[in-house]
Amino acid sequence: MALGIGPSPLDTNGLCLLSLDGGGVRGLSSLLILKDMMTQLNSEREDSQVLKPCDFFDLFGGTSTGGLIAIMLGRLEMGVDECILAYTELMKSVFSEKINNVPVDWSGNIVSQYDSKKLKKAIENVITRAGFSPTDLMNDGKPCRSKTFVCTTSKDTLQVTRLRSYPVPNETTLPATICEAALATSAATRFFDSVSIGNRHFVDGAFGANNPIEELEEEAADIWCTTSRGLKPLVKCLVSIGTGNPAQLPMDDNALKFLSKTLVRLATKPESTERRFMARWSNEAKGKRYFRFNVEQGLQQVHMTAYEKQSVIESATYAYLHHSTQKVRLRDCILNLSAKEGKTSIDFETTIREHEARLARHRILQTVHSSDDPLRHGKASGWFVPFERNPRYVDREVVDKVKRRLFVKNRAERFAIFGLGGIGKTQIALELAYQTRELYADCAVFWLPAVDMESLQQAYQTVADRLGISLDDKNEDAKSLVKVHLSKPSTGRWLLIFDNADDIDMWLENKDSKTGGLKDYLPTSDQGAIVFTTRSNKVAQYLAATDVIQISEMDEHKAIHVLRNSLVDKEVLNDTESTRKLLRRLTFLPLAIVQAASFVNENRTTLASYVQLLDGQEQNAIDLLSEDFEDEGRYKSIRNPVAITWLTSFEQIRRQCRLATDYLCSMACVKEKDILISLFPPAPIVEQQKAIGILSSYSFVRMRHEDSRLDMHRLVQLATRNWLQSVGSLREWQLHVLHCLAARFPLVDLLNRSQWRAAVPHALQILNLTASENQLPAWLHLLQSVASRHITDGRYREAEKLYSEALEISETLYGPEDPNTLSVCTGLANSYSIQGKSAKAIKLSKEVIEKTTNIYGSESLEATRALFRLSFVYRQTGDHYKSQELCRKVIPRFLKDVGPGSPETMDAIYNLIMTYITHGQFSDATALSLQSLDINKKVVGADHPRTTGIMVGMACIYMEQWRLKEAEAFLTEALESHKRTYGPEHPETINTMGCLARAWECQGQRKKAIALRTECIQIYSQLYGSDHWLTARVRAPLEELTNPK
Repeated sequence: MALGIGPSPLDTNGLCLLSLDGGGVRGLSSLLILKDMMTQLNSEREDSQVLKPCDFFDLFGGTSTGGLIAIMLGRLEMGVDECILAYTELMKSVFSEKINNVPVDWSGNIVSQYDSKKLKKAIENVITRAGFSPTDLMNDGKPCRSKTFVCTTSKDTLQVTRLRSYPVPNETTLPATICEAALATSAATRFFDSVSIGNRHFVDGAFGANNPIEELEEEAADIWCTTSRGLKPLVKCLVSIGTGNPAQLPMDDNALKFLSKTLVRLATKPESTERRFMARWSNEAKGKRYFRFNVEQGLQQVHMTAYEKQSVIESATYAYLHHSTQKVRLRDCILNLSAKEGKTSIDFETTIREHEARLARHRILQTVHSSDDPLRHGKASGWFVPFERNPRYVDREVVDKVKRRLFVKNRAERFAIFGLGGIGKTQIALELAYQTRELYADCAVFWLPAVDMESLQQAYQTVADRLGISLDDKNEDAKSLVKVHLSKPSTGRWLLIFDNADDIDMWLENKDSKTGGLKDYLPTSDQGAIVFTTRSNKVAQYLAATDVIQISEMDEHKAIHVLRNSLVDKEVLNDTESTRKLLRRLTFLPLAIVQAASFVNENRTTLASYVQLLDGQEQNAIDLLSEDFEDEGRYKSIRNPVAITWLTSFEQIRRQCRLATDYLCSMACVKEKDILISLFPPAPIVEQQKAIGILSSYSFVRMRHEDSRLDMHRLVQLATRNWLQSVGSLREWQLHVLHCLAARFPLVDLLNRSQWRAAVPHALQILNLTASENQLPAWLHLLQSVASRHITDGRYREAEKLYSEALEISETLYGPEDPNTLSVCTGLANSYSIQGKSAKAIKLSKEVIEKTTNIYGSESLEATRALFRLSFVYRQTGDHYKSQELCRKVIPRFLKDVGPGSPETMDAIYNLIMTYITHGQFSDATALSLQSLDINKKVVGADHPRTTGIMVGMACIYMEQWRLKEAEAFLTEALESHKRTYGPEHPETINTMGCLARAWECQGQRKKAIALRTECIQIYSQLYGSDHWLTARVRAPLEELTNPK
């Protein structure tokens, strides 16, 4: 593993494939081999979880009875032991009685020797016992842990057909049920009737592929490397399991005319297939990535229907597995599989190629970088860069200039990259981020957009999250906490990139401004560095003093390189005169060049034709679009290249797609970065994708790697806004976007925090642009939405300010006793109580109750809700007695009005339970918790976070009462639920593990407690590092346990 690159994705997430031969009852041998493999794999796991084959293999392929086993293991996700039991029972029930002793009738037609109805019934029983229905489709569209296909043979064409549990691009899959697929692959001629699926008829897949290894190879290529067909570099472990070498019995040509003329010609001997395959995969076999297991001796005389010879199959297989050669090979296979960390994604080929490219780049860098760097550390790094690497980046030497000055002795801590808008500063900084990650494995890299205070605040919160900084204190600010954390020597190496730091007022110290003075929040450390990109020389010098790198205009050679990288048809560059003329028109500006290339690509035009289009644009239109571009002396008395390329492309977009035009106009009214697609005007998904695709194809927008957000260059947005202004539509679009955001603002959902966090800057932007329209209901509604998100995000002072503004507007718009106004009052009271402003919170809450009672009546649901909110305020401000008194009032009302399963009822009960626990009323808390637990299990289920939260609460009560066994039972159940719901590494899971360890410790089970607390520390150390506050928090109880004072 190269330092800075990380392990190869092949080692941890490469493809693991399993091929299963056909062979009737001898399929038991395949299962016994697989059982030995899985037993050893599970015995070496540190946890007690027993994994199944579907947890390791990405694709199962089988034929005949091997196909039946593939369905059991892959589609039905059965364990090996239950599969062996089901398989042996199925073989016995199917082959115990013949219905015809002769495989042909008097007319010479082949007839079935065994009862096909019995086979179908046996398969249906297996499917039902596994928890599925026989009528369930093989491919039901639901996610599965692995992919499964089986081979069958078309009776009409004698071609192998694959029946799949998943879709394959550009290929139609038969809609077979699980039962039909199992029957089709195992319906061997002479033994069973053919199987019909729709209008097609199938017989045993073994006629075309008794060893399906080549079918598996082709199928995997169809899924993971459709174009290149280069499967080998993607395969981590390919396992092929046979059913033993059968005896070679001669056939009677007269009795089996059909077999001799047709089927024998088609049948493929498993081991001859293996020899062909091994010739091609010999290097992979030597590299311990391909394994073939097949019992060589002892199964020759076991006929495929001889179910009574189970003991013979077992003895021969065990003898094979205990041979020293096979022990070594099986051990190598297990070592390979045990390193598998996760399933292989569909785009894994791209992942491998990117890793190889990084490795090559790293090797080059290593030759020029000092190997005895005293600043290297082994600590895991953090990473937050919201953009994919630009594969078309053209080296400008700037990255190397900055890189050479990073992390060396006597170097500056801050650098500024200064240049005109559209000249490529962001792309340079982006390449710097990726190269830094490759060069310094221990370096945390964070990207912060400095376009405005709100975007920067959001970015700081994300950085705090990635660094594991707790924001529990209501008065703490993310910027201050990040500064303190990064300034510590123990933090290690880091790089901050502030992109688009153009506004000097954001950085200057200003006593009258609450949002100024950002320079004071910059961390300082001899292991850290800060890079700014800016259009302002004044900002560059203020932030970086003399360490400013100015980006000069591209020369013609590099400009041609950018154009070539951006063009699909490189042959248009053969027109050298038009190429040079175009680049001069665009002043060699990268942004304009990319936009021009996008137009040429989309419309398949020549460079000469595009130059004519540019020259045809009217100067007055260009002048209008160029307003506020702010870069003095940029164009040297020629026409604005961004504006002219924008206008040329925009006119084409207007003709192509109205929705794309609407989206562009909408984006001109919000922030230019991190724009949520969900905020756009609603449209059918196909139309939406088409519109975004068009904007992207013209380089007007860029998709982020979440595929749900867009970025727009500042100059593109400015040109769009100027165009709207020129046609008199800007105000109309701003109001349209205001109403869209008010209607489509993301709901508060902790699991979807990133969505509504990203929406806040856009909401504040449109609120600011339409401030004169603040009497509109939509304006007020959006303001409230932002305030409520601030509450959830812990930004209480900002929420209070917005709620206060909203209250003033609402009282003017609706009146002081209108429900809308009371809703604003409730939010404002909540912001007061969380900040500890008890008197204000209680006074305002009481006013809400009085007004609500006047409007709706004292017994109304609205009045009950107002009372509960007051009880919540009381509990937050520490008055638990009054909170308890109000809870007792509202709970009966909620039970009557909204029912026991309502979230409001459950919240009120939880509030009351907390007051009981605070007062030591454990008996009351216990009784109420048990009732609440019962209701939650029935209404939302045992795995719902509210249910498991009550379980943990109950356990804490029992711990206080020294009812340790009962506490242990609740914690064990809650822990299993948390692992299923949150995953083993979630803080809720770790907290529950800590509580369970405490329960064991109190019962004297020190070894179990120490082991569990050690596991907690290991998980947090891997996730956050050994110095992280979360790791320290879980380490303290272990130190007390192992080193008692």
